[in-house]
Formats: sequence, structure tokens, C-alpha cells
Amino acid sequence: MPTDAVITAIAIGVAGWLGTLIVIARSHMHARRKLLLLIPSWVPWAALALGGPVFAGSIDMASALNIGGAMTLGMTVSLLIGRRNGPR
Repeated sequence: MPTDAVITAIAIGVAGWLGTLIVIARSHMHARRKLLLLIPSWVPWAALALGGPVFAGSIDMASALNIGGAMTLGMTVSLLIGRRNGPR
């Protein structure tokens, strides 16, 4: 069970990622490039969010990798399903 510190760190990471997505959406890049940046822009935020609790000793590295991997996989599947069932 994640501690409050881990949950707070993940919330901050997701908020930062959403801010990054807003900047990407407002940019003048091609739509395909914007789509390709969605998941890679999450990785640094996940590393920052989970790095704090790892260094503080709230969770170990294996748990942090499991949490980060699960969230990344969930976001990827969600984007793939959303793209497949998108507007017609």
C-alpha cells in the first residue's frame, strides 16, 4: 500500500505532466508529433515524482519502478483505446 508521501508525489507528477500536455497542445507542432510526445513526456515527471519518496526512504526502488511502470502502461493503454475509439 503506497504511503501518503507516495500518493502526494504521484499527484504532483500527474499535475506536472498535465501542465506539460497543455503546453504541447498549444504548440505549433504537427498533430502526429504531439501524439508521439504524450507518453515520453510522462517519464521525466514519473522519475521526479517517485525519486523523492525513494530518496526519503518511503518506498524502495523496486516498488517505485512497479508504480511508475504500471502508471505508464495504464496511460499507454488508455491512449491506444481512446485513439481507436476516437471521433468518427
